[in-house]
This record gives sequence, C-alpha cells and structure tokens, in this order.
Amino acid sequence: MSETTADGPGQEQRDGGTSRNVLALVPTAISVMAFGFSTVSFYESAMKQADLAVFVPPVIHYGRDGGGDVELFAIPVTITNNGARTGTVLSMDLEVERLAEVEKDLPKSKRYYSAYLGEHARNSDAINRAFAPASIAGRQTYSETIRFYPAGNSLPKLVQDAGEYRFKLQLNLAEPADQGWWDRLWSPKVNAVSFVLRLPWVSDQHLGFRRMSIAMHAKDHRSTTSGK
Repeated sequence: MSETTADGPGQEQRDGGTSRNVLALVPTAISVMAFGFSTVSFYESAMKQADLAVFVPPVIHYGRDGGGDVELFAIPVTITNNGARTGTVLSMDLEVERLAEVEKDLPKSKRYYSAYLGEHARNSDAINRAFAPASIAGRQTYSETIRFYPAGNSLPKLVQDAGEYRFKLQLNLAEPADQGWWDRLWSPKVNAVSFVLRLPWVSDQHLGFRRMSIAMHAKDHRSTTSGK
C-alpha cells in the first residue's frame, strides 16, 4: 500500500511566513541598489578627480626662429578631462631624440618647453601668444597648437638633416598645497606621450630666410594618446 502525506496547517504557516519574509526584503534591496547608484552618480558628477588624457595628431611642424638659429616644434595638442573636477596644466615639457647616429660634437637629444600658442608665423614681427596655464573643467576638452622652443642654449641645433625623431611630451599639472588624504590618493596624473615622426627634408633657406615650416609625419598616419 502506498503511503500518502499531506501538508498540515503548520506547514502552510511556515511557507507563508517564508514568502512574507522574502517579500519584505525586496524594498530593502531596492533601497540599497538606489543608494549605490546615487553614490556612484554623485562621485562621477562631482567628486571624481580630474582624469586627463593627451592626444597628438600624426602630423606636426618643424620650424626655426631668430634668423634660423632657434629651432621649434609646433605640435597640435588635445587634452580631454574625463573626471568631474577641473585639471590645470601649468606647462609642458618636450624631449626630442634623433634616432640616427650623429657626429660627436652634435647633440643626440634636446629638451624643449611650451613657449607660445599658435602656428609658426611667416611674419617675423607677428605678435606671439605666450603659453599660459590651461584649466580644463570636468568633461571638457582643450585643443591648441603649442610651439616648443629649446630649454637652454639653442645651439647647436638638434635637427641637422632628414630622418626619424622620437618625441616624449609630458604635462606638468597643478596640485593643491592643502590636499586631503582623498586628494592625495587620487591626485590627477597623466602619462607622457611618446611617438616617432619622420622629417622628410631640411632646407636652411626655407626654414630661416622664408620662415616656413616642414611637416613631420608618423609612419602609420595615426594619432598618439597618453593612454590614461
């Protein structure tokens, strides 16, 4: 004979109590999720430190100033801020290295600083716009052509003939003096941008007398980013 079982009143009460307990937790879970989403939203929109990334196009220009004795690099730079707070770029440093072998008395690499804004002017008496610190608000973008001049003695010049050159562009950021532990932990930083460009030809008359510039190209014709 088969044996049958039936749930009694006690079993029904236990099942009903369990269902009610589970249902009672639903509003709590929804509240926790809403609080979590609002916290993340508040951090992303108001608390997140400046998150800067730098982009350099595949073409820049090499020129000379001061009657042809002072070389310069005009580099279009785009900086994006994916953070919520403002990031301030105080200055930019550029290091350029010639990849080919050089004569013993010539420099293998030189350092340059962010001196002026805008393209290299053909007119020698054109007004120069001095580089000024750039404040980039949260979720905003800054784009400008930066002219880099030698940091120190301009002679001897680094660029003597055509060839490939390696560039390293570094941004110097402002940091508040009275940072709290949170700001110190998440202080904004940006990686240097490294890229290699080729100078196809060099003409002293073209660069000095005519004050024209020469385009330098990347092999793959792609822009470079700091990867921040």
